[in-house]
Amino acid sequence: MIYYLLLPVFSLFLLTIQINVFDIFFLGKIAPEISLILVVYAGFFLGIARGGTLSVVLGFFMDCMTGVVPGLFVISYLLIFLISNIVSFRVYAGGMIFTTVFTVVCVLFEKLLIIMMYKALYGMGVLYEILNDSLLQAVVTGILAPAFFALFRRLEDLLSVWESRSSRQL
Repeated sequence: MIYYLLLPVFSLFLLTIQINVFDIFFLGKIAPEISLILVVYAGFFLGIARGGTLSVVLGFFMDCMTGVVPGLFVISYLLIFLISNIVSFRVYAGGMIFTTVFTVVCVLFEKLLIIMMYKALYGMGVLYEILNDSLLQAVVTGILAPAFFALFRRLEDLLSVWESRSSRQL
């Protein structure tokens, strides 16, 4: 229960760090998408209910903060979560190389969804503008993914210990 109460606060905090702090460090061009790394992590290691809720909440807040097309990030994050969840049944998702490569593919898939949505809704060809920095951003996000996976695993362990202690007190 505590997971669902802390989820909006944690999601908003994570997106604030991603949008503001990392844009400053990476000059707004190749800032890693920590929210997307978290969605991939949720697909690999969380259940459908927890991971799906996390993906929808992150996508919703991302749409509220940066989205020009309403619902784009909700749909893309949910799709990436579902694909990650399906892939997690087929392969061992704990390896560094697989985590890096899969995260790079997910970032490029998200950018492809954005390009297709802009073309379908607005008739705008934003292929060059988005792909100009997307490959470098995908590589940076992929390289940082294993470190963030370890951080998310520790936070998940901490949260589960806290949940078990609070349930024993009741």
